[in-house]
Amino acid sequence: MSAFDDVMHHFEHHHDEIKTWLEELRKESSLPLYGSFDIRDAGWKASVVDANAFPAGFNNISPEDYPAVSTAFAEYLHPLLPNGGRVLLWPEAHTRNDAYLENVFVLRELLESKDITVLVGTDELPPMEIDVHEGILHFGQVDVKQEAVLVDGNPIDIILLNSDLTTGPLLVDGVPIHPTPSMGWYNRSKCEHFEHVKTLVHQLAEMLGIDPWLIGPWGFVSRGRCLEEVECRERLAAEIELGLDFISSKYKEHGIDENPSLFMKNDRGTYGLGILRIDSPEDILNLSKRKMNRLTYGRGGIQAEDFLLQEAVPTHLRSNGGVIEPVGYGVNGLVLSWFYRLNMKHGPLDNLNTPSSSFILDSELDRDSAQQILNRRFLHRTLAEISMIAMTLEAEDHSVSDSD
Repeated sequence: MSAFDDVMHHFEHHHDEIKTWLEELRKESSLPLYGSFDIRDAGWKASVVDANAFPAGFNNISPEDYPAVSTAFAEYLHPLLPNGGRVLLWPEAHTRNDAYLENVFVLRELLESKDITVLVGTDELPPMEIDVHEGILHFGQVDVKQEAVLVDGNPIDIILLNSDLTTGPLLVDGVPIHPTPSMGWYNRSKCEHFEHVKTLVHQLAEMLGIDPWLIGPWGFVSRGRCLEEVECRERLAAEIELGLDFISSKYKEHGIDENPSLFMKNDRGTYGLGILRIDSPEDILNLSKRKMNRLTYGRGGIQAEDFLLQEAVPTHLRSNGGVIEPVGYGVNGLVLSWFYRLNMKHGPLDNLNTPSSSFILDSELDRDSAQQILNRRFLHRTLAEISMIAMTLEAEDHSVSDSD
């Protein structure tokens, strides 16, 4: 039995204990409104490799999952608005991304109920109507006052953010905001998130008696914008060499015949921007100007300064002639829906979050892939829900630092 077969055996035979452990963690946490989680499964290791606190792909989830997702949103909102109320869904300020607008439309539909009225808009956009695939998306007139936020002249009770705040904080004080704006990329760190994930993964691994490396991320952060300095790159190359040596030692320990590599990522970024694969220390020593620009470019023109160097976990999952990675969508602490990022132009070790990707549902997987993923669904869900709980710990860290 391989080490990962042993992992799967433990997950299968300790199903109830794992669920109870997660439930106890959720009881101790102020759970985030929602989140999305990218999983890489190499067959001999599985891990969450990215976690988005403001998910922008609700248009990709299956309509069959809408009832469960809507119920989870209602359960989150009811304690905040026991008598119902008016909610403002605050999206990104761009209106040229059709897929993103589809996401906003579906998210609004999922949030609204008989007691909750959901309006859409920001103070950066005028009132408008936009045709999307599912219907017409209405943006209201948003006015931010010192003690209130008005939409079309009437106050709202809560803001629900669907903007990752890359360029700066949301300067609104008059109403509660969920998720907390401090989870925006102007402030959030991927490294800090994965430190919390690592702690939780080690707890689970100790409980099951398995190697935590087999179910968790590994990496380190390089701080300070210094890639243009030779001395900086030399220090970074030495760290990369140590990192690759560590991964090689784990490969040897578990009988894995692969060459290790790392992904170098913007520590404060999203949408697959600012990512470079590193196969050797020489890759950073000989970094070209073009690759340096690609690596440091962030969404909204924000230049990356800190970088997460994260173990590159291959994906052995395939369907319909291409490689795939599962993406889980969670609400109120539970991952309730899955779709798959499919890329026909990239390989098992590549970043799949590129323009050549498409998204498919369970029903669109080929038969062999569907059975393989079904067999691993509990493992993937557990890892994603650990990441969602880690978001809570991140937000608590921000709250403590803000109060200091």
